[in-house]
Amino acid sequence: MDAFGSQNSTRESYALDYTIDEIPVLSYRGSSQLETYHNETTDLTSTTYEENTFIDWPKESIKISRNHSFYLANKWIVVTLAAIVLGYIAAFIDFIQVTLNDLKKGICLSKEDSWSLLNPYSSCPSDDWYDWDNFLFKTDNFITNMFVNYPIYCIFAVGFSLTAAYLTYNRVYLIRQSGIPEIKLIIAGFNLNIKEYLSATTLYYKIIALIFVVSSGLWLGKEGPLVHVSCCIFNIIYDLATSKDNSRNEAIRRELISAATATGISVAFDSPIGGVLFVLESMPSFFMPTRIMWNSFVSATIAVIAVSGFKVFTDGKNFNEKDLFQVSFGNFSWLFMEIIPFILLGVLGGLYGHYFIKLNSKFSSIQFRKNVRNYLSNLFKVDAKYGPILEILIVAFITTILNFPLEISKLPLTAYLNLLFKDCPKDATPSLNSTNFMCSSSNDFTLVKLLYIVTEGFLLTSYTFGVDLPGGILMPSLVLGATTGRFVGILSQILQSKFNWESLATCTEQSCVVSPSSYAVIGAASFMTGITKLTMCVVVIMFEMTGAVTYVLPIMCGVMTSKFVNDWLCPNNIYDTWLQNNFNQKDDDYDLQQSQNLVNHGKGTGLISFSNSTSTIKTKLPDISVKSLMVPLNQVKCLCLIPENGDYTLSNLTSFINDDCHEGYPMIINYSNPVYLGYVPKLHLLSKLSNLDDSTTPISFQVENLPTSALSIQLHYERKLNDFIHLDIIPTRSPFKFNEDTPGLLIIEAFEKLNLNKLVIFKDDGIMCGFIDRFILTNLVNDKFEGLVNEFNDFEAINEYDLETGLSNEMLSTGDLRINRKSIELIT
Repeated sequence: MDAFGSQNSTRESYALDYTIDEIPVLSYRGSSQLETYHNETTDLTSTTYEENTFIDWPKESIKISRNHSFYLANKWIVVTLAAIVLGYIAAFIDFIQVTLNDLKKGICLSKEDSWSLLNPYSSCPSDDWYDWDNFLFKTDNFITNMFVNYPIYCIFAVGFSLTAAYLTYNRVYLIRQSGIPEIKLIIAGFNLNIKEYLSATTLYYKIIALIFVVSSGLWLGKEGPLVHVSCCIFNIIYDLATSKDNSRNEAIRRELISAATATGISVAFDSPIGGVLFVLESMPSFFMPTRIMWNSFVSATIAVIAVSGFKVFTDGKNFNEKDLFQVSFGNFSWLFMEIIPFILLGVLGGLYGHYFIKLNSKFSSIQFRKNVRNYLSNLFKVDAKYGPILEILIVAFITTILNFPLEISKLPLTAYLNLLFKDCPKDATPSLNSTNFMCSSSNDFTLVKLLYIVTEGFLLTSYTFGVDLPGGILMPSLVLGATTGRFVGILSQILQSKFNWESLATCTEQSCVVSPSSYAVIGAASFMTGITKLTMCVVVIMFEMTGAVTYVLPIMCGVMTSKFVNDWLCPNNIYDTWLQNNFNQKDDDYDLQQSQNLVNHGKGTGLISFSNSTSTIKTKLPDISVKSLMVPLNQVKCLCLIPENGDYTLSNLTSFINDDCHEGYPMIINYSNPVYLGYVPKLHLLSKLSNLDDSTTPISFQVENLPTSALSIQLHYERKLNDFIHLDIIPTRSPFKFNEDTPGLLIIEAFEKLNLNKLVIFKDDGIMCGFIDRFILTNLVNDKFEGLVNEFNDFEAINEYDLETGLSNEMLSTGDLRINRKSIELIT
């Protein structure tokens, strides 16, 4: 690694090198003409970032410090207003989707004050609930259930699904799926067409489509999409608050979006602390964690208060839901022997995450979806453009067929989860319509129902969480985990009653019986961890949702086991896997139509999170230098101050630019004399060329503060030209310089911790030898360094052979010795 731009007023600098034993040595280096052009002040003018690029974090943070009080005042105004608006919108979504969902089944004709508007089907007295056959024809039997209730149920469900599909395809395609992966990219600094993705139009259609999706009964949740809704609200209010020219800051925008993410999770689960931990645990951030924590804490608190205030007016006086999911355990303490089934649930949660991601990746692959849609289009003899609509139609129809036979499977996912978290009442004649859905006199029948729902839900969710509809995976995972937990809990209860063991007979003041509902809570937490790889926030979310204070330790036990098992089986969570497989890929038809003229198209996400990767990825990185990671100079597309293969003209420069999707080009004197002069963004070069009309006259680039040697070569080149055009360009120059012997791990950490977007690698002072950017590194990490591992293994084999044949140690280079040295940090 060369000096980190540490130059003083007398243009003296220092170099940091390594001895053969990896001992750092700081050496003095005098002034050099080749370095004079690196001493420049940072340009703080407003920057327009292209889509599919990353923002300049250092520049944006400096702008904050120059006008800190202005940004601080605006930030708290945005946080307060946006949190209040989000709270009421989230409550509105809950109210409408529950009403539409229950409308598929029938209507409650009870008195106004005896049931909850936010849960009419479950809270309505059984004598006052009327299915459609009973309401229309005053009869209720198997025939009318099949020929009246099911057709109405199916028409509503399919109609809601097709309405959401129409809004997605014909209005705003950006509202599809969860939105959490894209928000993660935006927070990391990626420019994902924010003007549209977080616009008022996207917000409007996302809310409407989300209501219809959840109301249809598809195995999709609204909790993940609420994060996208929240970010839209925060972004809109931020744009309104900073409508003056040059007052918007992209770093502040992403700071607010981080708070919006926490707020979205908070209102989804009534869990303000859980939302704060969700951001800290799952989202990258340029800012200090305490800063993100405080913003998120304030925002989440205000939003949850707004939601709670709205719900006060929706509950009847005889049905008061104090918590989103009020847990009712038979006993308020757990038996020590229950640690075994708790660990079992953790193992099942880890396995669920692995196999769900594997199956969902298969179903969500671009080629698989294309084949399914083409098959449906050919089967129904319609145009191929209707293939996605037919796919959603078939999924909705299959879901209604599988959900309709059981009353409990027709419940909304949140209402069903609520029942799983409650023990069966001792009263054999329940007064509420939904109480008998979970409880029956036969445990065998209950177990069959639970097993049916787990199987159905796993298969439907793994396919449905890939169709182009707004919907999330968090609530389905909680439901599947809670169902599995309830199943294991009933088995444990049966086991306790069958065997008269002293270890199973421990009693509390409340009960001597194992509580299946407590297993449901632990199962839900374990499955959520299995799909997201989150730990602390899952424990807190479950605690805040249920109020299960005494079960925090069992929940932690299940979450810990799930995390260990899942990390061992798969490297990424569901969101990172989706980004890796589907985002910004060359063979994505939609992205190709929308983004074929964008920079960095088809290069992936550029999201580097190596420090948070599992050990299965970290240990695959061989201890090599950046020379093995970078693109060598002869393969880098550079702008040359003195072109060697013909003069630059407007015509061939235009072809030069249009021939690739790079963000910019390193500028050197030429390939024979690769003195690095700076980096020229493509947008800057295009703006300069747009002022030219002559397409044949040679062009000579004019760069300020050129080294004396480069200026002399350029003057000599210009004398040979009879006529030429002066084109002023301003290359950007990074203060960070690395040489080719820098360890690869250090390069990855520099990109991740210093928020770098690109690096030029040098041989000697000012002599470029390679190039690397965050997209190259990300693809290497996603491929688990397979190419590097193969090269490394080949080198070790050759090296071992040479040592055996008497090759002297002196012939081994410093870089070779570094390759053979194992990295202790990676092992730990």
